Order: sequence, then C-alpha cells, then structure tokens
Amino acid sequence: MKHAKQLFPSALDRLLEIGENARKQREQRDRAERVARPRETRACKHAACKEKQAKQLQLQLQTRI
Repeated sequence: MKHAKQLFPSALDRLLEIGENARKQREQRDRAERVARPRETRACKHAACKEKQAKQLQLQLQTRI
C-alpha cells in the first residue's frame, strides 16, 4: 500500500484536472447559450416583422369591405 505522501500529489493532480475539465465545459455551455439562434437573427426578425405587417394590412382591408 502506498504511503499518503505518495498518494496526495497524484490525487491533487487528478482533482485539479477534473476541476479544469468542469470549468471548460461550463464555459462552452455559456458560449453556446450566447450564440444567436437562427430565429433570433436580425434578418429573421425583419422578415417576421414584414409578415406581421402584411397580416395586419390584410385584416384592415377585410374589415373595411
């Protein structure tokens, strides 16, 4: 059986490695959440706004007739 003096450095290195991996995964998730989704891009919002305006105009025309 290994003595504690021999086990501690290797255990410490392993814990630091686990911590670094967890930190990297958290950062990747945070970056992935910040990326714009396709439906939230400026062009998509612009197209959605145009569609909404067209629907409103159609409703206005229907109510006048």
